[in-house]
Amino acid sequence: MKRSIIIWTAAIILVAAAVYSNYLYNSNPAPAPTPIVQNNPEQQVVDSMDALDFTLEDMDGNKVTLSDYKGKTILLNFWASWCGPCKYEMPFIEKLYQDTKDSDFVIITVNLQEAKSVVSEFMTNNKYHFPVWLDSQGDVANQYGVSGIPLSLLIDKDFKIISAHEGAMESYEMLKEFVNQLKNEK
Repeated sequence: MKRSIIIWTAAIILVAAAVYSNYLYNSNPAPAPTPIVQNNPEQQVVDSMDALDFTLEDMDGNKVTLSDYKGKTILLNFWASWCGPCKYEMPFIEKLYQDTKDSDFVIITVNLQEAKSVVSEFMTNNKYHFPVWLDSQGDVANQYGVSGIPLSLLIDKDFKIISAHEGAMESYEMLKEFVNQLKNEK
């Protein structure tokens, strides 16, 4: 009898704590950032909006800032090594990087919330060489309203986001077609 009273008391306390925690969380929710890509696969072109500037650390420990690349065209890709669709498109990003690394086209990938050692091992094991910036706290992903990965953004020389694609690029040709939108914009 005494044991069942203790169990019931503990259960009531746990339920009360859960209800109170839920109340606290929902009474002051943080405002959700506006996603870059609305959940509409047919509409991937965004209204030419300014790219949001940010500073992160690269794989060499250097502080890097997106606006340092104003005047160049940029493919900004958000990803994680545990993400299957991200891993699927990585060979296409590597090929594009190798094909364009000596041009005014810049590829910047932003890894979301993984340890530098995990990212380094992933890059080494897969022989990838494209730049990776580390969003270890997820702040940049929140700033951009990233709701799904991979997410690729196309930024023109005027630092405007002209197109976005959520989900894996299914082929190198698809990635090239996405990037070639920049040629059609001008």
